[in-house]
Amino acid sequence: MAGSRKLQYADRVAIQQADQAIRKDVFRALVEIITNSNDSYSRLEQAGWAVGGEIIIEVQRKHNNSAIRVRDFAEGMNDSRMDKVVGTYGEATSGIKDDQNVRGMWGRGLKDSVFGLGYGFVRSFRGGNFYSCSLQVKDGIPTFDLHEPVRATVPMRQQYGILDGNGTIIEIIVSREDVKVPQFDNFRNYLQRHFELRPIMSNPKRKIILREIGSDGKLRQEHVLSYRSPKGKKVLSERVKVEGFPASAKLEVYRSNIQLSTRSEEGDYADGGLLVITRATVISLTMLKFESDPFASYYYGSIQCDHLHELLKNDEPVLTATRDGINWAHPFAKALKLAIESKLEPLIQKERKHALLEEKTKLDKQLRQKIQQALHELNNIALNELTNRKEGAAKIQLPASGMAFFPERAYVQTGRTLSLLLRGKLTGRSKAARTVRVTSDSPEIIILSPQVVLKPHKTDPSVGEARVRVEGRQVGSEGTITAMLEKMHAQATVQVHSKKEVLIEPPQRSKNALFTDIHFDERMDSRQRVYYDRVNSSIVIATKAPSVRMYLDENNRLDTTMQGQVLLAELITEAVCREIAREGVEKGRFLVLEGSEADAIQNHFIRLQNRYAHHIHEYIVTSE
Repeated sequence: MAGSRKLQYADRVAIQQADQAIRKDVFRALVEIITNSNDSYSRLEQAGWAVGGEIIIEVQRKHNNSAIRVRDFAEGMNDSRMDKVVGTYGEATSGIKDDQNVRGMWGRGLKDSVFGLGYGFVRSFRGGNFYSCSLQVKDGIPTFDLHEPVRATVPMRQQYGILDGNGTIIEIIVSREDVKVPQFDNFRNYLQRHFELRPIMSNPKRKIILREIGSDGKLRQEHVLSYRSPKGKKVLSERVKVEGFPASAKLEVYRSNIQLSTRSEEGDYADGGLLVITRATVISLTMLKFESDPFASYYYGSIQCDHLHELLKNDEPVLTATRDGINWAHPFAKALKLAIESKLEPLIQKERKHALLEEKTKLDKQLRQKIQQALHELNNIALNELTNRKEGAAKIQLPASGMAFFPERAYVQTGRTLSLLLRGKLTGRSKAARTVRVTSDSPEIIILSPQVVLKPHKTDPSVGEARVRVEGRQVGSEGTITAMLEKMHAQATVQVHSKKEVLIEPPQRSKNALFTDIHFDERMDSRQRVYYDRVNSSIVIATKAPSVRMYLDENNRLDTTMQGQVLLAELITEAVCREIAREGVEKGRFLVLEGSEADAIQNHFIRLQNRYAHHIHEYIVTSE
């Protein structure tokens, strides 16, 4: 029979498409739904409306049929809009065809998200009415059911958490047995670090709240999600012409002092790499041909290319069908890739050259042996000055300040939590259960337990201990954690790292070693010749400082001349004596009048220099 008709998807193809797009991954589904809510707010903003920008994500984990809900207070949908947005497949419903700055580019993200995890419901308030529909698989057939609208009542609004105005609630029931619902802490970590959600998580006009709901329906805990780019220095900002096309891209590249996780290590949650952005929408995270190059792992930034938006608007296949990012086989994408790589190449080569130079100018065996011996003596000096050897071995040793963190220097991975052990004396007025106040001096080092109670130690009841939980928000940030209880106090230094793998601790020479290494760094701020890196317990010397650079030999070595050795000894003396003075005053080992801590540190610094400088020179300065 002759004729033509519209080609329809078979039922099984819709499920296969959902599996390919979502891959039974809860986070991939949530990316689609959260960005839909964000797009709704964006459309209102572009129309001139003031919005609250709140998106609430609720996770209710159960043995079977866990529930995930995403609620916004944006446009809402009536039944005709719901029929088009939810009930059709592949329609451009987000606004991209109308040149709006929104992410929804396929018109099928919501359906795939629901069917990829199980089944779900869309409920919406718009005007004075309540609209709802469902997406379910009935007898193997993906089915859309649109319900009759009803008048919105106060109890109904209370039930769905939208007390007034418009808004939408997406609820997914995770009914598929092969889909795992992560623990709440993993939700926190991965959602706020997913590359596609970073503009939303860092947008001051949005407030993303993650809630854990118990099986009884009650709120267990909630957190406001956020994302901050790593700390870094801008090393490239350039408008790049794409050869063969009437288009260009704005390339911005930053360098972090800390090695960043890469896509090969952490996939969509990597801190390193370049975000590909078109019209404020992130569509890819990549380092192009340098994806697996270890010398590229310090770099992050963005490629802003609005021409990609035009291609998407015209249905060009510039993105992969499964939303894995850019289709690099597309002619424009291929040309864009070559143009950006040509700008990145010099940066990566410079990084490689620096690493090779660093390898070449590493301390030779003789100097390394000399420094190892010096470190041993430096730690003996610190031990003599900072500890009381008469303290009983059976007792847990605490500093004179009465309280200490263990460890005093630690790393935490961005988005993760760290547990520090806090110990303090339980004598006098503090013997009863007392609350210790804990603070951070960095907004990127968050104290999750700002008040803890010291409980008696099992083997030494005169000492109380508690766990202090800390979260790191921004890679490269460093902060001091302070605990206070009456006159007792303790401090710990925490630095935020990017890598997922277990971080290698610096070499420990003894349990009480304050100094573990001495090394040279050409990238350190030249205004400070030497400083003590508290996190890595090492003395760092800035080889680009003018008064240091003038004594370097042709291989950037400081120790090959008598003058260089003398300067090296002086720099080490300065760092060692200042750190011992600071540690002694802050830990209560050295006498100090209240309010004159800075003067005390300076006085003890001078005392220590006079007492130990000649010993340090003996180990560093030799005629050989």
